[in-house]
Amino acid sequence: MAYTVVKMDGRWVQVVRFARKVAFSDEQNWFMVCVDWEKVNRRRGQFKWVPANTRFEEVKEFAGE
Repeated sequence: MAYTVVKMDGRWVQVVRFARKVAFSDEQNWFMVCVDWEKVNRRRGQFKWVPANTRFEEVKEFAGE
C-alpha cells in the first residue's frame, strides 16, 4: 500500500483521506491528515481536516508493503 506524507507548517503529516464534502463545512474538497503518523496504527489519534487548497511545503510518496 502506498502512502503520502506532506510537510505542512514545518511538520510532516500523512494524508489519510480525500473528501469532496464534509459535514462541518459548505466548502468542498478536503484532506484528512494524521499528525502523529509515525506512531503504530493503533496509537494514532491526532487527525484533522484541512482544505484541499492548502499549500504544502513538500510532498513525498512511499510504496508500502
